[in-house]
Amino acid sequence: MSNTTATSPQQRRILCVGMCVLDVIHLVEQYPVEDTDKRCLAGYWQRGGNASNNCTVLRQLGAPQVEFLGMLSASPAFAFLYEDCRKRNIIIENCPSTDMDPPFSSVILNKASGSRTIIHSNPGFPTLTYEHGTRLDLSNYGWIHFEGRNNASVLQFIRDIRKHNKELRKPNERIRISVDLEKMKDEILELGEAADFVFLGKDLAIHLGWQEPAAAVMGLYNRLKPQLEWDDTKPAIICPWGAEGAGCVDALGNYAFIPSKPVGEIVDSLGAGDTFCAAVIYALQVLEKSLQAAVRFGHAVAGYKLGYRGYDDIANFRQGE
Repeated sequence: MSNTTATSPQQRRILCVGMCVLDVIHLVEQYPVEDTDKRCLAGYWQRGGNASNNCTVLRQLGAPQVEFLGMLSASPAFAFLYEDCRKRNIIIENCPSTDMDPPFSSVILNKASGSRTIIHSNPGFPTLTYEHGTRLDLSNYGWIHFEGRNNASVLQFIRDIRKHNKELRKPNERIRISVDLEKMKDEILELGEAADFVFLGKDLAIHLGWQEPAAAVMGLYNRLKPQLEWDDTKPAIICPWGAEGAGCVDALGNYAFIPSKPVGEIVDSLGAGDTFCAAVIYALQVLEKSLQAAVRFGHAVAGYKLGYRGYDDIANFRQGE
């Protein structure tokens, strides 16, 4: 590892680790009736995947250096995914590749209700391993965010980050670590014990028996054990709860519920959760906001995104909207 650069933490790279997929999107007036033909209002391709979307939103908000790390398909038919990253100045220089076709999702956006229905297809596409993470120069990064998958590799990666942080002379140069816990698997909770910030998905919270945000956030906070292997602290936890708002608790156990503001017409709800997550990270890392202020910012950006198709218009978001 090279020595830590003199770049401020806010200027160093934000790295998002996870999946990059192809979204095939159909916008329809109403959800189709089974076994019928229906013409859509619009159809288009879009780069997707949680971590991939996080990167897009971070760049649209103005994060100076954003990197995606995940397996990419080298199949010529999907060069669009590479080109879209390059167009948005998302760094992909450390991504491994395979000749296999990438995972894809078929998405139905219902104009009448604002809902989105997603059908995933992943025919054994290889996932990132710990070895891919060892190639990184950690001195380039100020924040590393992980999708909650492949526990063993992610935990090994986090151990390297923690070791790197302990060797730093200046505490403000340490890399902050966040994880997004969505998969319906109890075992992914161990990733929360290794992180500084945890995004807990509503569906997972309900799966674990928590029926409202306060129970979810405090339930997970009390369930996670401080890890002496890390730094004997618990993570801050954020749990978005749909249109209601989000519960959050800081590392000291202080809980707050942050309501979301009403939004107007919902044009595109696909990726609203990824937008919220990325906006909170941006507010914490780049804007240096408090946890509660960052959650409010996340609500505002996600609510703004709902009024526009895709992510491009997020670049026009202004605080207070």
